[in-house]
Amino acid sequence: MLVQVLSFGSNWWARFGHNVDDPHRFTRHAAYYNSSGVRCGSKVRRHWIVSGLIRFNGVGDFNPNLPDRAIGRTFVCSELSQAFGGNRLLFQRRAPKTDVPDSYLVVVSSDVHGAIDFSSGAWKSVFSRVIAASHLRDKQEAMLLMNPGDWVQTSTGFWQLIVDLGPGQRATLTRVGEKTSA
Repeated sequence: MLVQVLSFGSNWWARFGHNVDDPHRFTRHAAYYNSSGVRCGSKVRRHWIVSGLIRFNGVGDFNPNLPDRAIGRTFVCSELSQAFGGNRLLFQRRAPKTDVPDSYLVVVSSDVHGAIDFSSGAWKSVFSRVIAASHLRDKQEAMLLMNPGDWVQTSTGFWQLIVDLGPGQRATLTRVGEKTSA
């Protein structure tokens, strides 16, 4: 599956190789994880209501020191799977720039997009897949795999994934309508 990164969750952590004599313990034999999270004091905590994460291996085409360089890039990924009690998506390697993504990694947060009613069955389109979602008091963040045209509803309105199929193929999560009170 090809996935283009539009945004990352706010929670990052790493696991390093176990062999202390391994010269590649902190590079090739490391794994870097990202998930949804909410700020809790000076720290970012998961507070998952849907547990899940994405993973980059140290041998892949990802620089953990400069994660924003992966924004807008397309990666070859595993299929979204369930393991260890949560959703898992492995980013294996960067895809050629000419490859067209199958899905987009999008993060929706209450700070930017408005509050999400996770208890509603209609807070997202049926084809949007939740990788992880965090909720604490009035703070929320959801990490989704979305396809062009998929949407999310928040307190500020409907946000739709719009993909421009021209050169460079740009994708953005755009507010297409304000929420009306019924």
